[in-house]
Amino acid sequence: MATFRNGILGPFNGKIGTVVGYELRGQYVMRDVGKRRTDRPATPAELANRKKFAEVQFWLRPLTEFLRVGFKDYAPTFEGFVAAKSYLSKNAVTGEYPNFVIEPTLALVSFGQLDQATTASAVSESPNSLTFNWGGGRYVYDDRAMFLVYDIENGMAEFDTSATKRQFKQGIFTLTKNFSGKQVHVYLAFVSEDRKNRSNSQYLGKVTVL
Repeated sequence: MATFRNGILGPFNGKIGTVVGYELRGQYVMRDVGKRRTDRPATPAELANRKKFAEVQFWLRPLTEFLRVGFKDYAPTFEGFVAAKSYLSKNAVTGEYPNFVIEPTLALVSFGQLDQATTASAVSESPNSLTFNWGGGRYVYDDRAMFLVYDIENGMAEFDTSATKRQFKQGIFTLTKNFSGKQVHVYLAFVSEDRKNRSNSQYLGKVTVL
């Protein structure tokens, strides 16, 4: 059953036959419910797609909260985790089915139009912390740095989506003891104070935490 909002020619919510209507981020969309597969097995291409999406989803899961900021407004109808999943599936998956691998150097955890830094690095100089350094690129005085530290092997991530101001060109990120001695993958991005703009993330490499 479906209900029409503005008469028979207006958008509807609900199900009519095999079509479902609903509102998504202020737009009314329709999709086909589809039919349950009963007559044939999945094709190799379908199996590969399922495996790829499963690998990407597993890789991104510890980053969900960070992605809500980093991939906000990625596209008119989707953002956050779903947007990051779309990007990584197209750009960061290597290997052949069934041995797909997410390549960290190709992954983005933030997407936007702000300038990246022209130089950036991260080092561990004291126990359970990383020191981020960066320089270059255009910015305004209240833009903020975003730090992401990801222990991919153990599925653990820690991050700060509103770290020090970009103009300071350095920030120290304190980690929990769970990261002591671990090799982590490090990302840097920038976001405006009002959260309306952000930069593409930069992969700063692998660092062993003291």
